[in-house]
Amino acid sequence: MSNATLIRKLLKRLFQVLATLATSSARRLLILISCFRRFVAKVHAPILHDTDSKFSTVDSCYAVLTGTSGARCSQSTLPSPLHTTPPSALSSLSPTPPCAMPVSGVPQHANPPQTPSPLAGGIAISANGLPITLQFVPSAVDHKSRYDKRPLVDTSHSSGIRAFTRSFPNRSCLWLNGDWQQCIHPEGALYLYNGRKRTFTEAHINEYSFRLMDRCADVLYDLARRNLPNIDADDIELVVQVVLNQADSCQYYFVDHATRTLFWLHDYDRATENIFDGLQGVSDPSHIRYALESQYWMHCERYPKHELDRVKLLKELRAIVVHASAEIITSDASLSPFGADELSSILELVNNLQESAREFDFPHSTCVIARFMHYFCKSKYYNFCGLPCARLDADKSVYNEVASFHPLSSSLFLVLDAMLFWAPQAHLDDLRRVWVDKCLNSPRWKDYNTKLMTEWTGITIYSTVMLAVDVSFLAVPNVNISTSQSIGIIATYLSIILITGSLVVSVLLVRQNQRYGCESADKAGDFLFSMTDTFFGDKGLATVNSLPYAMLMWGMIYFSIALLYNVFKFTTTAMLASVVSGCVAVTMFILWFIWASRELHMFKRLAELILSARSRIIARSGVP
Repeated sequence: MSNATLIRKLLKRLFQVLATLATSSARRLLILISCFRRFVAKVHAPILHDTDSKFSTVDSCYAVLTGTSGARCSQSTLPSPLHTTPPSALSSLSPTPPCAMPVSGVPQHANPPQTPSPLAGGIAISANGLPITLQFVPSAVDHKSRYDKRPLVDTSHSSGIRAFTRSFPNRSCLWLNGDWQQCIHPEGALYLYNGRKRTFTEAHINEYSFRLMDRCADVLYDLARRNLPNIDADDIELVVQVVLNQADSCQYYFVDHATRTLFWLHDYDRATENIFDGLQGVSDPSHIRYALESQYWMHCERYPKHELDRVKLLKELRAIVVHASAEIITSDASLSPFGADELSSILELVNNLQESAREFDFPHSTCVIARFMHYFCKSKYYNFCGLPCARLDADKSVYNEVASFHPLSSSLFLVLDAMLFWAPQAHLDDLRRVWVDKCLNSPRWKDYNTKLMTEWTGITIYSTVMLAVDVSFLAVPNVNISTSQSIGIIATYLSIILITGSLVVSVLLVRQNQRYGCESADKAGDFLFSMTDTFFGDKGLATVNSLPYAMLMWGMIYFSIALLYNVFKFTTTAMLASVVSGCVAVTMFILWFIWASRELHMFKRLAELILSARSRIIARSGVP
């Protein structure tokens, strides 16, 4: 006993020493990292300034701005592709490499200009406080810049209402100047718009960010005028956002209302992630246009300031909704992003908007039209609309199935499927009708979710009843619990364990489905992607969904074994004959049902598996 106490004290002392050493080492490491960062910042500032002055004629365009923001640089020095920069220098919202645009905020004079002073991070600034070198980052329409990291309410100031006050202006952006005006989105968000420059930006910025954004808008328009003579048309708009945690970077995109597309002044190398949503095989220009048009409608919904031809758009939207309604009624494989009930509601909204389309011009109707048009354009993009390989049925894939190693191979999955009473294959077929090419069909997802909830809720009730039956069976006088080695007792215990597992898994799956099943299509797609993009893939998810049913069936089988064991052990010959005949009749009916519903498909799969294995063996042996 004393040795054990001594060992515990020694171990406790050893842990204390190790914790002290780890704490002191971590502090020293933090101090070293801080000193190294300061050293790098001091060394990097002059190097960065010298590098910009040495290679700026090759990598970017020098635009010397006067009071009217007139750029003076030759056409040969305009930037072509974006320059490669480390991803760490960019904002997480826009991973596209920036294009460096040195911009002087000081007019040219005969005397040498004043030397700019570098910022803390090595950024040279001009006399007006703005950086000389501006980074322009092509970006897509991103909702994160509006909905994430919103400023909080300042509770330190409050005021009453003065007498005779009848004007209540918005004083949240007192530093606004020129033609900039505040606009309120129907959702309540505040954004800024310049009618002369036709430029939008978000309003939750400070004065410095506003000045930087305003200067970036001037430079972008000056650069665009060299290649696009009609850039000053009323159908062209610009959206500029200041990159977070970057003192000299701005995200931007241009909008062309005439073509319903977005465009940029520099190559958009990261369009696969931001515009194409990771969809593979996007190469045809007509296909890319649908992706850009969906981005265009997102812009119109986000900034409903442009006066659209709502009468024409409502007629177009009504025709799209009517066709989708007819298709979803007459076809089980409709590509519509909405269900029948949702389409009826949308059609009713469109009819209400058409009544006042010519009389009133509110931003609310523009947001409604743009939101629905965005979903329909996105559906066309995902289904490769207008191409020879277009998806015409919602459950058909447009890609070739690549044969690769899978932990649940055909033979292993077939065995597991048979052990789980062919439930995984049924769930896999339903899942692949919903989740096709990693794209979610929203109406089918809702039906699939409702079907799962109904199945799991019913299994929960059955499991509760079977658990009560098993516990009651152990209380029967003929069942001697003291003989724990009895086959009947062991089978009953196994039945209780399996049914309890079925009940627990059903409750967990129902809870998970309540959390994610009622979400929007985007969130449901993210959930399915995280569940299927694993080591086991969609077969693993189908197997998990089938566990409550399979464990309930095995629990019933073990209970039947326990019951028949006790019947055969303690009964007369006449009773035994009656029970056996009844068991044979029930077993025949069960096997008949299995044969009629599932067995034929199983034999077909067995034949395909045997033929594929035979062809692989022949290919390896080299026999013709």
